[in-house]
Amino acid sequence: MPDANESSCSNKVNNQHKWTRALWEPNAGVECNKSCVALSDVQGNNDHHLLLVDEGIEPNRLKLFKGLKQIAESVLSENPSSIVTFISDAGQTNTPTPCLAVACGSSLLIYRSVHMKPYYRYNVPQMDILSVETEIWNQHREGHITAATLFNGLKHIQMDYSMKQLSYQAQQLLTIESEETREQYANYVKDSSVPLSNTLITCMATIPRNMSQMSAVDVLIIGTESSIYFVDSQAYTVLHHTTISEAPVKILPIGYYDEEYRIIICTREHDVCVLRKNNKGEFVQYSIYVREYPFDVICCANQLVFATRKRRLIYFSVKGKRQNSVQFDAEITDIEQFYYEPKQYQGVLVAIGNEVRLYVDQFCVDTIRMDLPVEWIKFGKMGREEGVLVISTKGGGLCVKIFRRVAEIPKKSKTFVEQSLRERENPQLLHQIYQRDWFMIKYHTAKTFAELESGKTELLPTRDSEPIQCVFDVLGFGPRFKISVKVITATKLDQRQRWLCFVYNHLEYSMENRVIPVPMLTPNRWFTFSADVVCLNPEKQLQEKMKIVLSRVDWIRPIWMTSFQMPISEANMI
Repeated sequence: MPDANESSCSNKVNNQHKWTRALWEPNAGVECNKSCVALSDVQGNNDHHLLLVDEGIEPNRLKLFKGLKQIAESVLSENPSSIVTFISDAGQTNTPTPCLAVACGSSLLIYRSVHMKPYYRYNVPQMDILSVETEIWNQHREGHITAATLFNGLKHIQMDYSMKQLSYQAQQLLTIESEETREQYANYVKDSSVPLSNTLITCMATIPRNMSQMSAVDVLIIGTESSIYFVDSQAYTVLHHTTISEAPVKILPIGYYDEEYRIIICTREHDVCVLRKNNKGEFVQYSIYVREYPFDVICCANQLVFATRKRRLIYFSVKGKRQNSVQFDAEITDIEQFYYEPKQYQGVLVAIGNEVRLYVDQFCVDTIRMDLPVEWIKFGKMGREEGVLVISTKGGGLCVKIFRRVAEIPKKSKTFVEQSLRERENPQLLHQIYQRDWFMIKYHTAKTFAELESGKTELLPTRDSEPIQCVFDVLGFGPRFKISVKVITATKLDQRQRWLCFVYNHLEYSMENRVIPVPMLTPNRWFTFSADVVCLNPEKQLQEKMKIVLSRVDWIRPIWMTSFQMPISEANMI
């Protein structure tokens, strides 16, 4: 069934260039996955660097770039699946230094400095390994059996149990076809100090602990083949653990761990699982049925945006309700959230073929064309710039584009030219006019302020023949308010009848006494009058205008009048 709000990518593209190409290195020779790319302030000096894992070299290397120039690297013993940066010591310094976590196999390697040396290794809790498998691996380590005997023994164990119950070292060995390669891998495991493991990290993410800026410590979210772990980034202990039926490949956290959050998980089987914790601490697990093989997800303007294998972007609400979609003519390579903080711009960056398109509210507003096919894109802070787009092209090329800060200067109009000539011909006269106007502004401001202070009211009376001063207060939180009006006169007044009236919107408020008779006023004595106001619709959260008028029976114009906005009413608790 087609979507009601179906949009097409054939919208007109704004030809005005919004991006400046800062760096372009077509021969960088970097081969990496999107999950192994990060932009982070690794030194804590507000200078963000590019971090990535180069998979084109064996063994893989973790590289740190300043611009597109490599400044440090670290050799990894295993092929990583993901890297993330996180804050573990917020509150100790004004600018906390982020740490880097690299997921290798079933472990996390934690880096803390620009020198790219790991200082801690965290192992994800393992499931029990079969005793028969442990025994046969020990025999091979002790030299009692050969690699061929090890392979045959693991094959028999697989037939007795299942492939899933074996360790990942055994699974890797059983999938190697070449006998020579099997022997090399068996000897590598034999000489390696890495223990047997049956838990493999597939993806990672981070979620803030709470909303406090002084203690914005992150919690690591680790996805394995069948579980999700929430790990404390300070003590490296498991805070929460839950199992899921499928293997996660992308984790998108929304919210705060200590309060309320949603974890959106794209799985290897192209399903979407959601882990939700409400403000009462209750955990709920449910699924979102996308039905079009989603492989990536981002959050943009309180919407979930899924990229699917059917060349479509699908927009969902955070609660999982499908809203609209965008259909493309080519395969979607990658998507990335576009958020430019100085201007509060939000959108979706979509990599398709040789292009990177920017979508805002399902409309294509800009297109970046590259010479080579795009493999992945990453948007964020880099260097001192707020909005930087890193583009990786086929063949290992890297391109850096900066979102332009364009100053819109209007064209010179006829009036502008005439005014400029006038200013150049009469600079002294214009300066005198400016000084006079500036003095008059200050004079009128001081005069009005003095009158307000002397009258003790926010507005002046409309007539000066009655020396009456009035002060009012609005009391209460709603839906019941109390308006208190104090009246005083400096001299004795005649015996004419005076009234205190209230003018308001009858659809939003109600009053029992709209008109209050004012008795004979005694000089230099305050008289207080009160009126109860009831907000009829507190759920609307409106602020309606109300007027207070002091009138006299034989005058058309009021003696005194003021208007104000009623405060927002709280909900009725009874």
